[in-house]
Amino acid sequence: MKKIAILGGGSWGTTLANLLAENGLVVSLWNRNSNIFIKRKNKLYNKKYLPDYELSKNLSIQNNLEKAINSSELLIIAIPSKYFKEFSRKISKYLTNQKVLILTKGIEKKSFMTMSEVFIQETKFPKKSVMVLSGPNIADEIMRKNISASVIAGKNLNTLEKVSQLFNTKYFKTFISQDIKGVEMSGALKNLYAICSGLSDGLGFESNTKAMLLTRALKEMSNLFKEIKANPKTLLGLSGVGDLIATSSSTKSRNYSFGFFLGQGISPKEALDKIDQSVEGFGTLKVIFQKKNKFRIKMPIVDVLYQIIYLDKNPKKCFLNFLNESGNIDT
Repeated sequence: MKKIAILGGGSWGTTLANLLAENGLVVSLWNRNSNIFIKRKNKLYNKKYLPDYELSKNLSIQNNLEKAINSSELLIIAIPSKYFKEFSRKISKYLTNQKVLILTKGIEKKSFMTMSEVFIQETKFPKKSVMVLSGPNIADEIMRKNISASVIAGKNLNTLEKVSQLFNTKYFKTFISQDIKGVEMSGALKNLYAICSGLSDGLGFESNTKAMLLTRALKEMSNLFKEIKANPKTLLGLSGVGDLIATSSSTKSRNYSFGFFLGQGISPKEALDKIDQSVEGFGTLKVIFQKKNKFRIKMPIVDVLYQIIYLDKNPKKCFLNFLNESGNIDT
């Protein structure tokens, strides 16, 4: 698999496109608005999402969606979750026998399906050819070649090994898993707790509070995993606790930043406008809130976030009430 097309030119899609291109692969990158890619002194940049980083000369920008898909052996999708279902349906007519790797993290609102499940339903693509990638990956750090790792999950072990090798560099390592459900759910859920971590910091709380929140987060995630028959052990890996730590600590994390702005007294709408990128946890929160009520399981962090973000409650008052009412977190 030497010909790769990446659909979605946000910070994450661009980062992995650049990594693969630097690995000597033939990589084309498609984005709905190709004008975000510019050349300065014959050097390519993503002026909106990664303006400070020169992109590989092996990376080409493709304007034609059909051509990008048809010319690829590996198709990588990095479209925001709110557009994912419609986009999957749109590209289904162009798919042939490619392998597909999904970077998008989220849960479909009506069906509670993960992104790979949505893709398979909308395209009728074979499950054995669909994989997902998830892990503690801040795009800016990978562009700076900080040592990082991620997980590629799917059903076909042979394909997973081949795709994994494409990504491996001196600074980026991929591990493989066959628990695609657990990896995807971990990647979606951690966004909620990254918001809460940012909220805590924005309100002025420090390390002790964050440690309590992340411990509680893992317990809540584990409770939900039991209900949906996902493997709780996956939560202890890179796509679970690893991703949770990274996105709950970095100011480069959109979900963390969204929560931080809320803690600073900025409204949810203003916070979203300020970030001006997809904040996946915002939509996932409503889905998880409804599902945990249906399952009748306790997820207090989800409750407090829902009150603040969707019911317009006072962030500090809600957060303090949550802290005061919390008890027996390991039961």
